[in-house]
Amino acid sequence: MLHLVMSSPFTSSALEQYLAYRSADDALVLLQDGVIAASAPQHASRLQGMALYVLEEDLKARGLEAKVGTLITMTGLVDLVARLGSPHSWPE
Repeated sequence: MLHLVMSSPFTSSALEQYLAYRSADDALVLLQDGVIAASAPQHASRLQGMALYVLEEDLKARGLEAKVGTLITMTGLVDLVARLGSPHSWPE
């Protein structure tokens, strides 16, 4: 299943909720303020080794660099949705 986290891990529990309920075959996309998790060492270390995608446009808009994950564009996100089905968005 494809999951989306759009909130900063510093202001929301969405990432923690995802990590608590995820399955080994799930894929995670970080977008909007969620990309902060891929650049913050304390969160990036917990995301290593999983299918993780980071929206490049949102990362650049915040002046950040991802320490983990695969950078994708909006086209890449559309491709993931087409391949994996409708995503589950984690609330704040």
